[in-house]
Amino acid sequence: MKLSKSLLAVVGATALLGAAVSSASAGRLSSSSQTIRATWTRMDFSGGFGRIECEVTVEGSLHARSIVKTVNGLIGFFTAVSVRNPCIRGGATVLRETLPWHVTFRSFTEALPNIGSIATNVIGASFALREPSFGASCLARTTASSPGILSWIRDAFGSITSAIFSGSTTCIGMLNVTAAVSGTSNTIHNGAGAAIALTLI
Repeated sequence: MKLSKSLLAVVGATALLGAAVSSASAGRLSSSSQTIRATWTRMDFSGGFGRIECEVTVEGSLHARSIVKTVNGLIGFFTAVSVRNPCIRGGATVLRETLPWHVTFRSFTEALPNIGSIATNVIGASFALREPSFGASCLARTTASSPGILSWIRDAFGSITSAIFSGSTTCIGMLNVTAAVSGTSNTIHNGAGAAIALTLI
């Protein structure tokens, strides 16, 4: 009986130690690529001006292949952004002078080590928007207090399968209204067509 209790105690301590090591070792994410390219065939901008729908492509890079999971820590930049014109509805133009846009770590979903997605903040994302009915325009820019939120969705093997962009900020100009952005990209790769994987290390 004493031996059994001793064995159970050892097994329990080993399990707790293993969990602690696993948790401690999950302080970083490893990316299979430092470069990234994503295309939204339909990104929606909506607010008091109605709905604007455009195809948007972003390109950028991570500072390193190993990413520290520190909230609001700078992990990379978007250095090139384009809008395919004409838009599906209304119009949008990238304010290129605001590039690069900052990408910071925000959070992850589900429990370690099997996280389902990684959320990042996009700060400085700037568009000149033109509403579809009367051509009124305004300038929208995400900030640290009102960031764009870009969530990278992973499959069971860690590969990024989609990217969901969301958030809202004030659009200033002929129209001073809140502009919300939303859209899902299913075209994400390293710029050369290869998939990108994010794994815990």
